[in-house]
Amino acid sequence: MWLEIFRLLHDFGLIFGVGGVTIAAIISSKAEKNPELNSAVMKIIPTISNFIWLGLILLIISGIGLMYFITWPMNKGLLLSKHILVVWIVIIGIFIGTRVRKMKRLMPKDKEKPSVEFLRTKKQLKAFSKINLILWYLVTIMSAFV
Repeated sequence: MWLEIFRLLHDFGLIFGVGGVTIAAIISSKAEKNPELNSAVMKIIPTISNFIWLGLILLIISGIGLMYFITWPMNKGLLLSKHILVVWIVIIGIFIGTRVRKMKRLMPKDKEKPSVEFLRTKKQLKAFSKINLILWYLVTIMSAFV
């Protein structure tokens, strides 16, 4: 029974995490093409971010629980690699959170031209968001083979 519960939580963690980063990437891409959407996107992203963090928490808790209830042989090397990727997702997620807060603070008002610092922060956010998107998909693929 516990094995099924932890597997279900693990699946939900992956769904929330991968779904959240995918939706964030799509919305951010749309805002990149249409700058008038930037302020709306900055209001939506925190909610999406909460789903991503919920997914990550579920993934970590259920992953720890699964280690105690799985009785079949696992590929330990692949599992370790997956754990390392999850740690990187957490680290990059924290960095992304700090960049989002900084962007909110630096966001140009009305017709004001964006500052150099705003544009640099936006570029960093974009790069790290792409990396996190790739990591989430790698973790999802690895989950199928562990």
